[in-house]
Amino acid sequence: MVILNPRLIVGSGRTVHVLRRFSSAINGLGTAPSAAASDHSSAKRRSTTPSHSPDGGTVVKGEILDLAVDLRTSRPGDLISSPYELTISESMYDFWSCSFHSQNRISTSRPFARRLGLQDKVLPFSLVLFLTSSMTHADAAKVQVGFGQSIYHWPAFAGDTFTKSFRVESIRNTSDGNHSIFHILCSLKNQRGRVCMTSDKRMIFEFPVPESSVVSTPTPDPSHQLFRDHLLGKSHILHDELGSQSLAPLFAGQLIYHTMNRSITLSQSQQLASLARLTHPRHFDTRRYDPLTEIYVPGGLVLGLTMSASSRDLHEILHEEIINVSFINNLHPGNVVSAITYVQKLDDTLPGDLESLVVRTFGIKNLDVVKELDDVPLPLELFEGEPRKPKEIEKICKQKCPKLSNKIVVVTDRQILRQASRREIFLL
Repeated sequence: MVILNPRLIVGSGRTVHVLRRFSSAINGLGTAPSAAASDHSSAKRRSTTPSHSPDGGTVVKGEILDLAVDLRTSRPGDLISSPYELTISESMYDFWSCSFHSQNRISTSRPFARRLGLQDKVLPFSLVLFLTSSMTHADAAKVQVGFGQSIYHWPAFAGDTFTKSFRVESIRNTSDGNHSIFHILCSLKNQRGRVCMTSDKRMIFEFPVPESSVVSTPTPDPSHQLFRDHLLGKSHILHDELGSQSLAPLFAGQLIYHTMNRSITLSQSQQLASLARLTHPRHFDTRRYDPLTEIYVPGGLVLGLTMSASSRDLHEILHEEIINVSFINNLHPGNVVSAITYVQKLDDTLPGDLESLVVRTFGIKNLDVVKELDDVPLPLELFEGEPRKPKEIEKICKQKCPKLSNKIVVVTDRQILRQASRREIFLL
């Protein structure tokens, strides 16, 4: 079996570096060959010997260098260290802003951000999540299932240089026994070693693995919510000096049909995927896959479109975190995404004019929710309770709201920190 240069780290799980290949089957107690021995054996295997063709000429045959991580022997606690680094320029930020609408001043206004004690306007949550979760070396994945908790720990800015690491949290096989589901904790660090974001990414691979009841236990992080805590500490500045620009009051139990519809083209999808250094052929290879029915928009961009479609009505968001994301149906380039949001909870006891909301947003493809769902009663079970599995959501839609059947591309539960709309009406 092909593994990528693992070595044993006592107490921290094995670490897999995306550097070299060697043939071996390493269990949880095994150790890797020395680097020198591995290099030597690899060099011998890779050496190409010219041969003679029947017509008397000299020919040479090529080989494929497999740089993707083979997860068949991975166990919970294993670390995957990526050697790549990426500096986000202002032009990259501008390109993202052209594709995903947002008017949150913390990401669009330098004076606003600096008044809050930040060095510059921060990179949008959806962009940082896309960078955090993009795995260049996971080409064998069949599809991304979703995200678990994803937290923006420390503000990220244009000009920062990021590195990533990944840790296998848990592994299980699907009910048919032919696939495996990996929960992988993705971490994004800036050039100063600060963890800017962590995200629990869930992926399906087309092979079964030995199941494990072990779940990797994360090390407690004292900087768990430093970014959010910093903003809460600036509530007096937000209230007294900067003021609220939120456009509408929100309340628990409210269902919002967002009027904004968004899409991205094949070129945009491929360019944005390249920005995050994705390499999966499902995003690029139009010779192998039909662009209209078989090329997929990456999961992080599907989520970005959905959050973008809902952003104007939820304005003005200062901070957000993902509680859960489930991808339901595939999205293809050119498909139009609309969104609906249900407000599950609202906490207005925060200082100043801040409020915290828990919302569930549905991304819906090729359906104008304002026109086609007008006066259509929707089942409350879609919007309340614990997150449901994709099959359960599809079953509810087919039975109780056929218009949404095969139309929902993503469901996301988020916790949002925003400035409330404090417009008071005085009756004279």
